[in-house]
Amino acid sequence: MSQDPYKGNATVLDDTRRQRPNIYESRLRLLHKALTTTPEGEASDPGSILSIGVGSGIFETLLNQRYGIEVRQAIEPSASLGAQARAKGLNTIQATAQEFDYDQAPYDTIIYNGSSFGFIPDDEIVDTFTRNRNALSPNGRIVLTDVPAESALGLVLRLRQTAGLDDALVKHLLEGTAFFNVDTHLYKPYWHEIPWYDHALKEAGFERIGHWQTLLENPPYHNEEPHDPEPGYQRGNYVAIVAGI
Repeated sequence: MSQDPYKGNATVLDDTRRQRPNIYESRLRLLHKALTTTPEGEASDPGSILSIGVGSGIFETLLNQRYGIEVRQAIEPSASLGAQARAKGLNTIQATAQEFDYDQAPYDTIIYNGSSFGFIPDDEIVDTFTRNRNALSPNGRIVLTDVPAESALGLVLRLRQTAGLDDALVKHLLEGTAFFNVDTHLYKPYWHEIPWYDHALKEAGFERIGHWQTLLENPPYHNEEPHDPEPGYQRGNYVAIVAGI
């Protein structure tokens, strides 16, 4: 990454968590479910974990504190966010998923949390997922969590981003979401429906795919209370894809 979009704004993710705690709780439960469940829905140990796009390390830290799940290695393109993750005790390297050498492979689980794979250009996504598959152990899994393009939240964010909607038109819709501060949140540049990513994963050699979803309400009500995840992806504003070899 040539420029750091989080320079001077490194605490934005941690600040958001403090202001929208129930959303982050719902997302933590979603990530935990995805990490401890096979694509077929059976309980499973996540084993040795690599987190790609760790951000400031919020969820990785909470996974350890709440569930005793430790992330072995993490990468983050933003120097500012990576410094925040290292301050939380995470082994974090500054790199992108495309350039990282996966030096501690094999991993049992690779995570892309918080739509971090949405920063990978479309023409690089299958090759990157293929590199991920090659870095996994024989029974390894990849977990992607995302705000899908087809979700209510995704539609609002995407329209603001691509159609240049006036903030006054969307601000009241986003007040109850993790994107309530439209001036300080960086949106991913690449948006797709969940089946698009399923297809990309299959192209990369992942044969078994499952889904979990949370925050089924319309966007203004996301922070009202935390929720446990449910199977599927057709209604969630946050969705986890679990893919196995």
